[in-house]
Amino acid sequence: MNQEERHQISRRSFLQAVGLAGGAAALAACTPNAAPTASSGSATTPVASSGEQVVNFLWTDSQNTHQPLIKDFETATGIKVNQTQVSYNDLLNKITTSVEGGADVDVVEMDTIWTAQFASAGWVEDISDKITDAIKSDVPESALSAVTYNGKLYGMPWFNSAKHLFYNEKLLKDAGFDAPPATLDEFVEQAKATTKEGQWGSTWCWKQAEGMICDWVAIMFTNKDAQILDANGQAVFNEMGGTDALQWMVDILYTHKAADPASLENTETEVLRALETGTYALTYNWEGTLPEANDPAKSQAAPNVKIGLLPGSKDVKSASVNGSEGWAILANAQRKDNAWKLLEYMVSPAWQKQAALTIGDYPVLSSLYSDPELEKNIADFALYGEQFNYLAVRPQVPGYAQKSDIIQRYLHEALLQKMTPKEAMDAAVDEVNKANNTP
Repeated sequence: MNQEERHQISRRSFLQAVGLAGGAAALAACTPNAAPTASSGSATTPVASSGEQVVNFLWTDSQNTHQPLIKDFETATGIKVNQTQVSYNDLLNKITTSVEGGADVDVVEMDTIWTAQFASAGWVEDISDKITDAIKSDVPESALSAVTYNGKLYGMPWFNSAKHLFYNEKLLKDAGFDAPPATLDEFVEQAKATTKEGQWGSTWCWKQAEGMICDWVAIMFTNKDAQILDANGQAVFNEMGGTDALQWMVDILYTHKAADPASLENTETEVLRALETGTYALTYNWEGTLPEANDPAKSQAAPNVKIGLLPGSKDVKSASVNGSEGWAILANAQRKDNAWKLLEYMVSPAWQKQAALTIGDYPVLSSLYSDPELEKNIADFALYGEQFNYLAVRPQVPGYAQKSDIIQRYLHEALLQKMTPKEAMDAAVDEVNKANNTP
């Protein structure tokens, strides 16, 4: 997916909900991949004085929105956090050069799509034995999946992020439906019933980009036996749900004619804008689509847009895709004990709740989704928390970007009807496995 779009959609609207977004400055402040300022750019990490307890941290808080939380950690532990802050688009290169150049860095921000790459290369520490029972009991496996590779934990999840169902309640009611679709079959039924002249039953972000992969994964995992990779790391999605998911996508466009053809060129932001016209009934998008879609100053759909769980099947209640990031300790870190204390604090209720209230990070702690203050400040907050329990992860493979490009290309070929879904998925699996097996 487009990381910048996801963060802008989710965090901007969360902050509007809690009354904390003060115009363009607040939007820039709550976007992790905004350009770094001169004072917070990728400066050399400070060197601690002799005997000082420190931890060196490389991440994307380039607008300093999390600095009060960092100060809280320093006060609570006596450990100084020396930060190197960069834009999201520069982060992977900065981590790579830091590791390969032997820079003095202890903790790094790690996107879920990098977990396999970092873990397989031996860049990050296996912290499986450090995760306490208290953390395991409150952080669902779906959130931990963002930092898991081959059954081992290589980091701590930072925030929750997923695709959600957004629907125009008025359009559904006008078509005779009292509730949003609970299954993909019901989605098709409602999308067909709400498609008519000047109105579409659904719209999607199926441009050849990461957002399309995210929707495909969410649809695929409505199959209880869905599998992207086998135990040996070989792609098997053509036989384990991927072809069926792609067939469903093709069918809703061409057989049912219940999806706007513009979906093939849409990004997440364009899907949001379409929903705001009031002429689309159903869509998938990231958390935070509300309340902007219900702001009468911006949206003709206001106040009719609601959120629901993404559809499942007769065997699966719901299925979405994990879009979060995490923090990881580098394998060559010089201060691993201090690094662990930082990760442990970041997953504490103190950090997670304050980050939700002041920055817009959706918590990874299940217990916070029944917190009265958070429930008061954002509508349907508990429903977001429920969706975060039904997350699948994209292929956890080294060199994910290359494999994603392959899958995107074949998905789009089928959506353009240049290949059948089976031909596209068979070809994608073959090419991904060849890439996996190339030294």
